[in-house]
Amino acid sequence: MGDKMKIKESILLYIAVIMVSVIFAGCGVKDVAGSELVKKAREEYTKLDSAKVIMTNTETNEIEQTFVFKYDEKDVLTFAYEGKYKDESYAQYNNGYECYTSENGKYTFTQRGDKDFQAYDRDSTHPQANEGLIIFSANAVEESSVLEEDGITCVEHKYDPEKIGVTSDEGNVTDFIAKFYFDKNEELLYFTEETVIDSSGEKINHSYKVEITEKNAVKDIKNPVQIPDDNTQ
Repeated sequence: MGDKMKIKESILLYIAVIMVSVIFAGCGVKDVAGSELVKKAREEYTKLDSAKVIMTNTETNEIEQTFVFKYDEKDVLTFAYEGKYKDESYAQYNNGYECYTSENGKYTFTQRGDKDFQAYDRDSTHPQANEGLIIFSANAVEESSVLEEDGITCVEHKYDPEKIGVTSDEGNVTDFIAKFYFDKNEELLYFTEETVIDSSGEKINHSYKVEITEKNAVKDIKNPVQIPDDNTQ
C-alpha cells in the first residue's frame, strides 16, 4: 500500500480503506513505547496459515468488514472478503485461479490468464493478509504509552495524521489513535483504530475494533458472492 491514505465518505469497500481502516506497513527507527509488542504481533500474523479478520464499528456495534484467508500446500492464497458501509457493499472471493466480485450488486468474474486477474501467495500476498493489517509507523507516532491492568497490556499510539497522510472527505483529520490489547502471554487480543475529524468546527469520531480469529483453524472458505442465475461461470 502507498503512504498516502484517504479516509473517504463513500468508497469501494475493498482491501484498503473504510472510514478509519488505515493499512500500511511503514516503520522507522524512532523509539516508541510498546513497539516490540506490536512488531511481534505483525510478524506472527504473517506466519499464520489461515485466519478470519473481523472489523466492527464500535459506535454501532455492527460488523462492517470480514476477511477470511487460507494458504494451501503450495502457499497459494484463497480468501473471501465482505464489506459494507451505508448503501455500499463489496464482496470478493479469490482462490488463486478464479475471482468472483460483487460491487454494489454488479457481478464480475476473472480467472488466470485474464488481464485483470490477480493471484496471491506468501511472497506477493493480499494487503489484509500481510503485516500492514496491524498498523505501525514509528516515525509518525506523536505520543505512545503502555498500561497494564488485570493481566491485560494496552499499547497506545497517537499518530500525526499529516505524517501518515490520512485525510478525509468529511473534514480535517486531527487525530488518529491505535490501541493494541495483549494478554499475559503477549498475544494480541484485538486492536482499535480511532479517527477524529474537524468538520467545519464539528467533531466527528470514527472508531473500529479489529479482531484476528480462527487462527490456523479455517477449514473451508465459502464464496460470499452471489452468482447471477444467467451466468454460466
